[in-house]
Amino acid sequence: MDLVALMAEKRRAIEAALSRYLPDESHRLTKAMRYSLFAGGKRLRPILSLLSYEAVGGNNPEEIMPVACSLELVHTFTLIHDDLPSMDDDDFRRGKPSSHKTFGEGMAVLAGDALMIDGMGLMARSTASSRLVKRAISEFARTLGSAGVTMGQADDLYGEGRNPKHLRHIHLRKTALFIAFSVKAGALIGGANEELLNKLYRAGVLAGMGFQVCDDIMDVICSREELGKTPGKDEDSLKLTYPAVYGLERSRRISQSYADRSVEILTSLGPEWERLAALTDYLVRRRR
Repeated sequence: MDLVALMAEKRRAIEAALSRYLPDESHRLTKAMRYSLFAGGKRLRPILSLLSYEAVGGNNPEEIMPVACSLELVHTFTLIHDDLPSMDDDDFRRGKPSSHKTFGEGMAVLAGDALMIDGMGLMARSTASSRLVKRAISEFARTLGSAGVTMGQADDLYGEGRNPKHLRHIHLRKTALFIAFSVKAGALIGGANEELLNKLYRAGVLAGMGFQVCDDIMDVICSREELGKTPGKDEDSLKLTYPAVYGLERSRRISQSYADRSVEILTSLGPEWERLAALTDYLVRRRR
């Protein structure tokens, strides 16, 4: 399987759809939104949802593409807010000056807010069964809210725990739950049964944990050109990370172990899941 070609094909389809869903209206807000949205992201979350949808037999872009692009809009919102001086305070993202460095803090907050709101609304444009769309929106909101991404960010900023259990808690909520939902969302829109959805969600959680451990590692070993953002900030800010707790070599083994367990679940589901399994393995082998 040519994973690079597959990802490039899916990315082109996603880019075209994103351009339709967020046209350039020549307004400062829209320009700020598009600046971050089209800064060259990997589109991993929408690709995960597309592959999951196709694996269960889905073949209607009008059902899945609004859902896939919704994931990317909301993910971009999290990145804009994560870079703010009041959060991780990073001047670069995806190799370009961060939104707040280009448009100012106020506009960066507004661009992030608009991407999140528009992203949630975009999911409702799916032509899939209203029951499935309603469930997807509900589960996405839960993934992002006070029991998910937002809690993870709060604990990352203000949490008092400095132990491996606390670290796993942060990674689970900040990153893994979003990736798990991305894997599950495609199959959900495609009409998968509950047993399969549960297995996919578990595989997604494991993939997401491996992805974030890999992210911690890359902050230590990669250059700014590779990362697209400032390296070494985790260490400089004494942030709780896997390399800080376990060291680089053990962190690599932990990351690969998460990916291996995710791949094991996906490959057990049949050959139609091989593409998603290959992408899961890529998540912990990437260099950017």
